[in-house]
Amino acid sequence: MLVLTACSPFNGNTSKTLTAHSVIVNNVQWGQSTCYIGAVEGSSGFNITDLKDLGINTYHIYGGMPRWETQDDSSIYGSPSIAQVKANPDVINWSRWDSIMTNPPDGSDYWWTNTDSLWSGNARSLFGSLKAANIRPIVTLRNRDNQQNPSWAPNPPKTQADWNEWWEHVFATVYWLNVRNNYDVNDFEIANEPNLPSQGWTGTQSQYVQFSQYTYNAIHYVYTTYLPGRAYHLYAPATSTGSDWPYTILQQSPTSFDSLDIHDYDLDISATVRQAHSWLNALGLAKYPLWISESGSYSTDDKYTSVPMGISLINNLIRGSRPGDDYVYGNHIFSLYDYGTTPFGLLSSVGTRKVDYYEMRLAIRALKGCRPTYQSKTIDANLLAITTKQANNATFFLVTNQDSQKNDTITVDLSALITQGTGTIRQFDAHHSDETVGSTKITNGQMTLTVPAMGALLVKF
Repeated sequence: MLVLTACSPFNGNTSKTLTAHSVIVNNVQWGQSTCYIGAVEGSSGFNITDLKDLGINTYHIYGGMPRWETQDDSSIYGSPSIAQVKANPDVINWSRWDSIMTNPPDGSDYWWTNTDSLWSGNARSLFGSLKAANIRPIVTLRNRDNQQNPSWAPNPPKTQADWNEWWEHVFATVYWLNVRNNYDVNDFEIANEPNLPSQGWTGTQSQYVQFSQYTYNAIHYVYTTYLPGRAYHLYAPATSTGSDWPYTILQQSPTSFDSLDIHDYDLDISATVRQAHSWLNALGLAKYPLWISESGSYSTDDKYTSVPMGISLINNLIRGSRPGDDYVYGNHIFSLYDYGTTPFGLLSSVGTRKVDYYEMRLAIRALKGCRPTYQSKTIDANLLAITTKQANNATFFLVTNQDSQKNDTITVDLSALITQGTGTIRQFDAHHSDETVGSTKITNGQMTLTVPAMGALLVKF
């Protein structure tokens, strides 16, 4: 039998033996779980009941000119100037902003996506529902989208008139959301994948730095002038997986941001996450929170109907809750809803919850919310596990089995945290969608579980 002797820090000075079918839970807090787990929006739906049921606490929204200023809100290009807006914000055409946010074209805030099966609703109801549910929105500010709309928008801005237009748009967005209204939107991403011209931004890295500085200036002005003392956050470029733009941009303009934001669609996010942390460490910015604002899959093959895909998503959420250079502060899966009938989402265009919706819900039960984590050691390459504690002292043990053929009966040593008790078991696999399947007893700190092939268990004590 393959064995490994594990001494402190697993259980003080008591030696423990890891076998091929055991998990030992550490007695010392390892770190904290991912604080914010959420999803990217989708054009076919928005139902706050879905978001609450899933348990997410953050939502990624694509905003900007393509959505809320498809035509210049002023009759004169370049007007009003930055100085004029600062002197009197009522020079902005607020009736135009109130109209697009309340009565969008085609009755949908997603009109701009050029998809069918659009959600019927406006920006007011979307942001109001998120605030009421205490779900943190992350808003991407774009001058152009992946269809190069709107054509009138400067891309990239170069002249003073161009900069007046962009500065005013950013000011108006933030002011409308938080001063004219109180939707508590304080997190902003500057452009989407600016390293890829196909996603909208067609400027250089140095032009993006200037773009970021104007964006920062407009947002900072709103907060310091009208919302003193209130915190806001700007995210360094959310580039496609593997891009080195974040390092270059942060190196050139660290004061425009306070967080690092990447996209990571890898089946194992670890290498890309560690690279991002290495950039922060090298630049002396290790305290910046690391967000993944897009993860999962953007395949049109309806990946979220796949159980193996679901297990890989759980594994990545576990990996992101490990400390050090593996840690992810916030994570958004792409996407919650389909875009029209294109099957990108965890929910279909008619609102059906797909298999991996339930996988996400199972993992979120254990991981969301900066919970204390405890290393859960195993030498079985098919198993991945983590233990967390909730504020009410509930303990969660989450484990996955990547073996596609065999169930795995394991012994879990929780004696460092719990010696006696009964836990409720929830299961995810080809036959169970985050369902309660029974209970287990801990005797002298030990419990036995059978983890299904290509499945996951969550035990709550």
